[in-house]
Amino acid sequence: MVIFALLVWLNEGTLDLIGNPIQGWKTALIFLVSGAITGGVTGKALDFYCERKEQRLFDIERKREEQEKLRRDRIQNEVFEKRRQDRERQERVDQQRKEQAEKEALERIRIKREIALEEERSWYEEHPEEAYGEWHDDE
Repeated sequence: MVIFALLVWLNEGTLDLIGNPIQGWKTALIFLVSGAITGGVTGKALDFYCERKEQRLFDIERKREEQEKLRRDRIQNEVFEKRRQDRERQERVDQQRKEQAEKEALERIRIKREIALEEERSWYEEHPEEAYGEWHDDE
């Protein structure tokens, strides 16, 4: 609006000043009003354009935040899943070790029994009269 006022003031001599000076000011007023209208329309157009751009930026930011959230959730799920798998793997290893220890303990017991039976058998072979003394009748 200031620019139009300056243009009118600078071109005041060439404006249509037919008749009295008031009629010339009507021309100037028309320029000023048309400038104000043009400025208002331009301002509204820029507001509309900027609002659309701003909305687009908001949409882009919202999408970026959603993608970032999805990425964080995916990473968190991967970490959780990896820990769960590690825990299950460790439980399986512990279970296998426990089973192996039980098998080894049972094997040691079996070997001790076999050794004891072998010693008992060899003692009976070495001392047959003592082994069957109570139950054996010499009739």
